Amino acid sequence: MSEADEWATLDELLGMEALAADAGAGAGVGRLAFYGRCSTEDNQDPATSKAWQLGEAARFVEPLGGEIVAEYFDIGQSRSLPWERRDEASRILRDLKDPGRGWDGLVVGEATRCWFSNQFSLTWPKFDRYGVSLWIPSLGGRFDPENTVHDMAMTITGGLSKSERQHVQKRVRAAMAAQVLIDGRFQGGRAPYGYRVVDGGPHPHPKKAAEGQRLRVMVVDELAAAVVRRIFEMYLDGWGRKAIVEQLNREGVPCPSAHTPQQNRHRTMDGWQHSTVIAILDNPRYTGFAVYGRWQKVEELLDPDDVAAGYVVRFRRSPHAKIVRSREPAHPAIISVEMFTEAQLRARQRKAEGVRKWSAVERRRTSSKRVYALRGLVRCGLCARKMEGAARRQDVLYYRCNARTMVPGSASALAHPRQIYLREDIVTPVLNRWVGSLFDPMHRADTIEALFVADDGEQRRSEYVEDLRGRVRAAKVTMDRARKALEAGWDPAELRDQYNAAAAEKQTAERALSSLPNDEVVTRKQLEAWVDELGDIGTALNAANPEDLGELYRSLRLSLTYHHVDQRVDVEVDPMGDRVVKVCVRGGT
Repeated sequence: MSEADEWATLDELLGMEALAADAGAGAGVGRLAFYGRCSTEDNQDPATSKAWQLGEAARFVEPLGGEIVAEYFDIGQSRSLPWERRDEASRILRDLKDPGRGWDGLVVGEATRCWFSNQFSLTWPKFDRYGVSLWIPSLGGRFDPENTVHDMAMTITGGLSKSERQHVQKRVRAAMAAQVLIDGRFQGGRAPYGYRVVDGGPHPHPKKAAEGQRLRVMVVDELAAAVVRRIFEMYLDGWGRKAIVEQLNREGVPCPSAHTPQQNRHRTMDGWQHSTVIAILDNPRYTGFAVYGRWQKVEELLDPDDVAAGYVVRFRRSPHAKIVRSREPAHPAIISVEMFTEAQLRARQRKAEGVRKWSAVERRRTSSKRVYALRGLVRCGLCARKMEGAARRQDVLYYRCNARTMVPGSASALAHPRQIYLREDIVTPVLNRWVGSLFDPMHRADTIEALFVADDGEQRRSEYVEDLRGRVRAAKVTMDRARKALEAGWDPAELRDQYNAAAAEKQTAERALSSLPNDEVVTRKQLEAWVDELGDIGTALNAANPEDLGELYRSLRLSLTYHHVDQRVDVEVDPMGDRVVKVCVRGGT
């Protein structure tokens, strides 16, 4: 009897399997899915990119008996995005949970295109959880989590992917800056107001010209250019930026989004804005010189409490050292360099004067602060905006809607009075009288019963405690993620603030939990005794502290709308359901 026969019965009983020297050599890989990615940053044709990545994957797995039965390919998705935020990659993660997906493994064409930084360590456990294998050409086979060489290789791959992306970004930015500096070339994007982009002939690069690409240049849009010149002239003549906005809106001059709606679909075309005039006065391209790099992309954490969620791109003003200007004029000028320089000096002078003016005012701190019982609850019936608190006379509180804060010269601003005022001491007595009517002999029993039915004090306490405990758990998870990210090779400087914030949040929540008071439950008899002791509730509310009164109004979910024409206030009360009360006031405006 051979040695194999001697162990056959025992192996079957123990569930053991002897590993032959050539085990797996002829075993088929099976049915696989393919994943690839093509970014727009390298200007590569998506069809070509998918073809070569899919070809690399097929040549890798077919000799091993693998068959690609499904394809996932992301187009225009940056590698810095985590898999959960890529279209096709997120579909893979969803399909992992489907037992009938039709494939048992995933193969990629190039690992550096698929995983960035520490993304592999965050995605592999999901594949492992559902028994899906990963086949990676750079590893020469299937990823083995118990193989330290494989684990180290994928960590290095993520770092190389991050380094390659940063290198490409720096190289492209440097090349574009050089093109602007030497040739003044237009680098794309929306043309500034006052210009339009036209065809400038064949592309100067022979290869791109052979591919049919055309050069784009800026020419003057005379109608808009006249408005730009007028804005600079008005500003230099002493007009303020807000005054310029109001004058342009009053004259009906189309704003940039109304002038060229095809390139401003994200705008509402509701008239000139203060920020629009500022952008025009600060744009040096109106001098005819090309300027590049005034704004830069900055990557910020999507969720500071979850490093694995990845980054989002924000635009920030660039440091002066990164801004490049062409040596020669690159397009027709709308204003002269001297006029733009004078406008910049005038803006800095006004800003400096404003700082000196306010810094010269002697300030003193006041211990008392006015309390508005209806703060945040009153809206204007004309524009539906919240009315702000204002004290016109001593100890007389008003709520004001100021037309100055609206879009200057717009239709809604022209139909709005300059200021609308509503006196607080006219509205609150009527509200208090209505609240007091709920406790009169006719409604007293029903109101007390409703209060006990709606009493959720204990429930709110439980929810508050659970919220604090949840904050402690979330802080611990964030701290653990930061530790894991640090172990995976993340920059400690990026994680320090996040870890410290989570630790502080955990300490604050734990301190709040330890200092919770023991609340006493109010009985029906106690509530009835309090109501009897107060007597006329409406009169008692009139003498109540404004802070307590405001808390009561907010707990009732009051919403007030003031119509200044007929001096009427519509009050919506929604403690549990909708109810509308109409209040007539006098001397509102």
